[in-house]
Amino acid sequence: MSENEGTPRSLRISFEFEVPRNLKGINIPGSSVQKALDTMADRIIGLSENLFPWAGAVAVRKQWVYNWTDHEETIQLPANGKNTPK
Repeated sequence: MSENEGTPRSLRISFEFEVPRNLKGINIPGSSVQKALDTMADRIIGLSENLFPWAGAVAVRKQWVYNWTDHEETIQLPANGKNTPK
């Protein structure tokens, strides 16, 4: 079977650890952020070997962000013949 055959599947899990806004005067060192990112990623990958052995690769996204303009909303699209149950 070629790599283009079959159904592409991925297992995705996300976590966001939020630092309270009112934690003023606290500087979180970049080295602590990096250590947390690396350690959590390593532990999850270690768990996955037994819990999800079907995976052939894992994509790891590590971010430290300031969410000043992070807004998410769900927008309902107009009903049509393809997105509405009959």
